[in-house]
Order: sequence, then structure tokens, then C-alpha cells
Amino acid sequence: MQAVESQTLILYHSDLRGQWPEEAARALTRRLRYLGRLALEGDSQPARASLAGLALALKGLRRMTGLALEPGDLTYVPGEKPRLAAELATPHDFSIAHSGPYVACAVVAGMAVGLDLEFGAHPRLPEWVAREAAVKGATLGVRAIGEVELAADGAHLRGQRWYARPLECFPGASACVMTQLPLTGLEAQAFSLRELFAS
Repeated sequence: MQAVESQTLILYHSDLRGQWPEEAARALTRRLRYLGRLALEGDSQPARASLAGLALALKGLRRMTGLALEPGDLTYVPGEKPRLAAELATPHDFSIAHSGPYVACAVVAGMAVGLDLEFGAHPRLPEWVAREAAVKGATLGVRAIGEVELAADGAHLRGQRWYARPLECFPGASACVMTQLPLTGLEAQAFSLRELFAS
């Protein structure tokens, strides 16, 4: 499989309202590293959304890198987002977001990425998701949201410029992705839960 051009963002997403694939989800969980399995204990809606996000990340990373990545290739540090294992030495970043019935993952090469998604119709939601996407891209905690200075095409945070791309593929929700460099393309694809957890 050929790798995708570095300035292209892959956005894979799913709707959690379908039939949850219990057996396939358990199989994926068993193949995660220990800290990943610990974070997904239980059968709550947030645990399901997080597991679906990891499945989307694996699909997107496989597409972006051309590598046959496995769940064990994701590493976890408490309080941080999952990452590709250092030994893989790939310059790819990803960001997972979920809210309401939606879960999504943005994958890009050669730069940091932050994705936020919030279900609802509050008029200030687009501003909030833009701020949170910048904070997630910078791997800062939620306390840094007040430091984000929004601009017409992105944001500034602690001396770093972020480029915004609002996302329109989530009815009833606001979503935004922030990247360190402008994007030249967006490859978006929706997966059913069955497709998402298929081996």
C-alpha cells in the first residue's frame, strides 16, 4: 500500500448508534498493550467510543503509512493521548475525538494534529471546538484553552501557529481539526461499526 501525501489529512469516523460488535471489540481490546487495555475496562459508552477511536486510528495510520500496524503498536502514557510506538520511527500524528453518537480520528504525517468534536447546537460550539483542537494538537491540558488566540484561518497558542479546518460531516455537531501546516487535501470516510472492527 502506498503512503498518502504528507499534507493530506485522513479523517475516519463512525456513528456509535449501530449494533456494537461485542466479540470483535473484545478481540481488539485483548491485542492492545496493557495500559491501553486498562483505560478501556468496562462496557460504558465512553469506553466503547474510545475503543472505536483506536480502531479508527489504526485504519487511518495503516492507510497513511502503508504499514500493517497492529493494536500493540500503539503506546500509552497516563494523562496523554495514545501514540505510535517509538520503535516504528514514523513521523505520523493522530487525534481522536468523540461526542454524542460520533467518534472520529484525524491522521497526518510530518506535523502535529488536534481534533475536537462536540455534539450539540450551541452558537459558541464552533469556537470551543477550534480552541480545544489547538490545545489537543499542542498536547496541552484543558486549562490552556484560555490561552488560545483564534484567527480567521486558525489559532495561535504559546508562540505556535495552528491552521484550522472546520469539518461538516457530523450532523448536529461541531468539529474542527488544527494542524501545524496548511493542509492540501482531506480524505474523509465513514465506517459502520461492523466495518470498523473487521480484521
